Amino acid sequence: MANANALFAFDDRYAGQLAARRLIEEGLQPDAVRLRAKEGAANDALAHKVDEQVSGGLVSNLVDLFQGVLDWGSSPHDASSYEETVMRGGAVVSVDAKTEDERDTADEVMLAAGCNKHTGWSEVPTR
Repeated sequence: MANANALFAFDDRYAGQLAARRLIEEGLQPDAVRLRAKEGAANDALAHKVDEQVSGGLVSNLVDLFQGVLDWGSSPHDASSYEETVMRGGAVVSVDAKTEDERDTADEVMLAAGCNKHTGWSEVPTR
C-alpha cells in the first residue's frame, strides 16, 4: 500500500494543535503530521496593522502566499480552500498515513477533535 495524505481543517487553531499532538501520541511518526497555522497573537496583529498602514497589506500578503506555497509538504490536494481556514486563524493538519490503520486512527482522532472539513485520502506521489 502506498502512502496516502489527507488534510483536516479546524476553525480553532488550538483544537488543530491538540489533534496533531494526539496523532503522534497514537503512534504516527512526527514527520507524518504537519500543522499549518498562523503564528503569533498580539504582536502579529500589531505587525499586520502597521503593514496595512504602510504598504496596504502587501508585505503580509506576500509572506502568506510564500508560506502557503512552501509549507503544504507532499500533499497531493489543492490546498487553496484550506489556506482560507489558516488565514482566518484556524489550523490545517496534513497527515501522511502508511497503513490503513493509520488512516483509521487519523480519521477518528481528527473528527473527535472537532475537524470541520477534510479531504479524502489520496496517494502521495513518489519523489
